[in-house]
Amino acid sequence: MALDATLAADHIAKRDNAMTKLTALQAKYGDNFPAGAKDAEERLLSEIAEHDGALRGLLGTAVETERDAADFNHMVSLGARQRPDDVTKRSLDAIRVLGMPVQRNETFSFVERTADALDALDTGNWNAAPVMLAEAPNGSQLIGRVQTFTHNSTRGYVPVIPQLQASITGRNDVLQPGTIETGAIGTFETVKIAAMVKADRDNLQDYPQLEASIDAALLSALGAGVDDVIVNGGTDGDVTVPGLLSLGTVTAATVSVASVLGAVARVKTARALPDTILMHPDTEAAFLGAIDGALLAKLPEIVAIPSVPADTAIVAALGNTAVAMRENLGVATATDHPELFYKDQVAVAGRARIGDIVVANAAHVQIVKPAA
Repeated sequence: MALDATLAADHIAKRDNAMTKLTALQAKYGDNFPAGAKDAEERLLSEIAEHDGALRGLLGTAVETERDAADFNHMVSLGARQRPDDVTKRSLDAIRVLGMPVQRNETFSFVERTADALDALDTGNWNAAPVMLAEAPNGSQLIGRVQTFTHNSTRGYVPVIPQLQASITGRNDVLQPGTIETGAIGTFETVKIAAMVKADRDNLQDYPQLEASIDAALLSALGAGVDDVIVNGGTDGDVTVPGLLSLGTVTAATVSVASVLGAVARVKTARALPDTILMHPDTEAAFLGAIDGALLAKLPEIVAIPSVPADTAIVAALGNTAVAMRENLGVATATDHPELFYKDQVAVAGRARIGDIVVANAAHVQIVKPAA
C-alpha cells in the first residue's frame, strides 16, 4: 500500500503538539516535577511514542509495498504474468500432470487419462482429448472446425456425410446393384503424437503453479501437432495418415484473389458451402494486402496456420471432413532415469492419437498451389 500522507500528517501534528506541551512542562518545573506534573509528563511521553510507532508502521508498509511492486515490475519485464506464490513444499506424489499423479519410473510409461482414472483425484476436470486440445492456449485451430469422432480402440470407423447422386428413374425401371451409390464409411488406424518437457524436481515440488504451466505447454504442443497431421498427414513408420493436402483436389496456380475465388466456386459447385480458407501466415498477409475489403467480407473465414505451406491455400468445407481421435490423452512421467536422477529432474509427457482424415468428397477440399 502507498504511504497515506493525510494519516501520516495527522500523526506528525499530534506528536508535535504533545512535544510542545512536554517542552513547556519541563521548562516550568525543571527536574523537580510534582506528582501531578509527573503523571502529565508520562502521559505526554506515551502519546509521543504512540505517534512515533504509528509513523514507523506507515512508512514501513509503504516501503515494503514499494519494494514488492519493484520486484513484481522486474518480473513482468522479464516476461512473467503473475507474481510467484509462496513456496509450498510438497511430496512428489502430490504433483499432478494433466490431473494424473506423477509415476516413479525410469522411462516413460503412458497411462490413459480417463474419467475413471481421475475419479478419485479430480472428478470435475475430465474432458475428452479433442476438447482439451481445442481449448488449450495456442492449441488446435482445426479440431473445432471438423467433425471429430472419439474412440477407445486402435482402429475403427468414422461416418461421413454420404455424397449421393440423385437422378430421374423410369417408372418401371428395375434398380440394379451397380446403379446404387452408397455413402463412404471411413476406416482408420491411428498414429501417436507426443510432447515432452523436463522440470527441476525442486521447482516442481515447491511451486504448484508450475503444474498449470506444464499442462498448458503439453496441450498446446499436442494441439499444434494434431493440426499438422490434419493438414499434412503423417506416418509413424507403420501407419500412414493422409492429410487434407493429399485428399483434396489440386489446382496448379499461384495464390491470388482470382485463384482463391475460383476455389470457392468449385467447392460450391460440388454442392457444399466452403467455411474455411487455410493459409500460412505469410500467405495470408500477402493475400489481405491484395484483396478489397468489401470482397473479403464475402469469403469464408481465413485461418492462418503455420502447418500450411507458404505458397498454398486450402479452401474447404471442413464441416464435411471427419477426424477420428482417441478419446483419452496419455500421460507419462519419468523420474529415475540415470540422466534425470543425476540432475534431479522430472520428465513429463502427453500423448494424443489421431486417425485418418476422411473427406466426403475430394471436391470439398480445393487446394491452390503452384505446379511442382
